Amino acid sequence: MQCCVLFSCKLLYFYFALHNSDDLAAGFKYIKNSLVPKMIFSIVFVNIAMAIMTTNLPAFSLLKGDGLEAVYGTYLASMSLGIMVGTMITPKLKDIDFGKLIIFAYFGTGIVWIGTAILPMVVSIPLFSIGAISIGVLNICVFSSIQKQVETEYIGRVITLMTSAASLGIPLGGLIGGVLGDVFTPIIPVLICGVSMIIFSIMWGSSTVLRKLPSIDHVNLFRSSETK
Repeated sequence: MQCCVLFSCKLLYFYFALHNSDDLAAGFKYIKNSLVPKMIFSIVFVNIAMAIMTTNLPAFSLLKGDGLEAVYGTYLASMSLGIMVGTMITPKLKDIDFGKLIIFAYFGTGIVWIGTAILPMVVSIPLFSIGAISIGVLNICVFSSIQKQVETEYIGRVITLMTSAASLGIPLGGLIGGVLGDVFTPIIPVLICGVSMIIFSIMWGSSTVLRKLPSIDHVNLFRSSETK
């Protein structure tokens, strides 16, 4: 039921977003030659992987907790805690090169979420929380840089475009996760999410532009660049 309500809310969001297509078009025109599309792709990729995992989190929690339903709430709380910690520590990381920060943070997330999938519950829950820290870091860094560099008159349009594109990954990931959960054990989608985070880190590292991004305060989103 909760998943149905969430999906319905997303459909409503897309309905209103599509009826504001002029804002979306204006926002895309403004950012098309910047690094923002790469940031959007990053968020969409992460959202798809996260949705694959979270769709199966109730069944995964029951499996890890030997049928104890309260374990699901513990996993949700640990993820929220990790994201909150990532949000809180991001200002302390502003002097680290943004490119390297994302590469190492998401590689680490992939490793610990693979551990979340295969290790016992007492170890799995803390690892799940640790892995979520990078989600908070990415969200704050991306939106902070956009708020600082996008012209005031375009901020609403660019944010609308970003949130619309990011939301697109959730139902897609949920669909993939649902199929995987029906065919395989719920451990598999969590493993896939962990591996996806490592792939994301490798993809980011393979791009010269993204890999060499300076600290977030010095990132220039609107420079012309080519991705290698």
